[in-house]
Amino acid sequence: MDFRDYLDALRRRWRFVTVCVLLGLATAALMTALIPRTYTATAQLFIATSDKTGGDAYQGGLFTQQRVKSYTRIVTSPAVLTGVISDLNLRTTPGDLAGRISAQAPLDTTLVDIRVTDGSATRAQAIADETARQFSKYIDTVEGTSTDSPPLVKASVVGGSQPPSSPTSPRPELNMAIGLLAGIAVGVGGAVLRHALDTSLRTPEDIRTHLGLTTLGAVPSPDRRRRRPSRPTDDGRRTEALNQLRTQLRFSTEGGIPDSLLITSALPGEGRTRTALDLAVSVARTGRRVVLLEADLRRPRLTAELGLRAGPGLADVIEGRAALHDALQTLPGGRVLVLPSGPVPADPSRLVSGPVMTQLVRALEADADLVVVDSPPLLSFADGAALASVTDGVLFVVRAGKTRRDDARRALDTLEAVRARVLGAVLTGTHDEGLADWQPPAEPQRPMDLRSPGDDHANDAEPTAAAVRHHE
Repeated sequence: MDFRDYLDALRRRWRFVTVCVLLGLATAALMTALIPRTYTATAQLFIATSDKTGGDAYQGGLFTQQRVKSYTRIVTSPAVLTGVISDLNLRTTPGDLAGRISAQAPLDTTLVDIRVTDGSATRAQAIADETARQFSKYIDTVEGTSTDSPPLVKASVVGGSQPPSSPTSPRPELNMAIGLLAGIAVGVGGAVLRHALDTSLRTPEDIRTHLGLTTLGAVPSPDRRRRRPSRPTDDGRRTEALNQLRTQLRFSTEGGIPDSLLITSALPGEGRTRTALDLAVSVARTGRRVVLLEADLRRPRLTAELGLRAGPGLADVIEGRAALHDALQTLPGGRVLVLPSGPVPADPSRLVSGPVMTQLVRALEADADLVVVDSPPLLSFADGAALASVTDGVLFVVRAGKTRRDDARRALDTLEAVRARVLGAVLTGTHDEGLADWQPPAEPQRPMDLRSPGDDHANDAEPTAAAVRHHE
């Protein structure tokens, strides 16, 4: 991954990073609120030899420094702390009290620093002062001689004592800073890791790089609060995206838009059926005649979504149980005819791959400006590949963030095996921030060759063509 990849990972997953930062700050704030306040009080002792040690003062200093190393251990001994507990009437034991007291000797000095932590600033200072006094008293006893001469080493308290003014724990500023840095680290690291492990297709650039396809349209998910079955493009952003897709289809090839167009995808749930419906309505709004063919005989959805009447459908027409004009239904506006799937047949693959299906599509092409075919997913059933060989062009639907590269490649291999004409891809479920730099592909010089909406194909005598005109 280069620097641009890292920036792209953060741009795509900025919400994840933000959540991690907020969680880090919230955790730090919670810990700060739950940690009890503690205060640290100090007392300092100066260790010196008496005059009777004689000899050189330098040697006396070295002697004292050696003793100081042992004295730091004596500070927390029961011999010292028992007196502290007794004089201050503390309800604790020498062992527990020793856990709250530390002593150390600064390097190359004869000083002993005593530190005491406690939930009360006043009590902490009182314990520190009393520990220093008891320690000094104990040293006088240990270092004393059998005669009346002064002890070899004397410990004296240095400076006055004053309770600490602020707690040493918790430290809100430090905790919040740690929480912020931890949140940023986890968020950025997680975003980069997820980006590295993510094999889904998210942008037109991903589709071009990994599939070698041009993205003809990037369509956001429909606004479910405003969506109506017969008016699927009421959402302004989605309508504009579909208009761009329609425009790109007009200039997708030098020979113009195919007479029939298969809308397919690798797997279910990638927006295939919705794209077919919206594209049919969008093209019809320009005055063209459009037939929407529900060729997904496995899991048909259009009948229920559009509120179509129950009746014969594609399977019935292919098998000769119903006439085409009885199966076709008209959407509001009169420019879109829908041929629903009808009852689910026992062997859908046999129906859609037979010669009757080819004849039906060709007959519909003869009188409609565009035949849009909704097919099953390519990797789930063989129907999609069979239909791709029947239609003149294929639009491959990719769901942003869901369709994986390997699945898409396998689906395209299926289309390549039947020599389907893949015009490009449609990216569904997009977000604006993911398409900031995307522009529709440049238009070729030759526009598509659409028949005029007023052309009635008077010389066309096929019964199916008459059925299409019958529903106008």
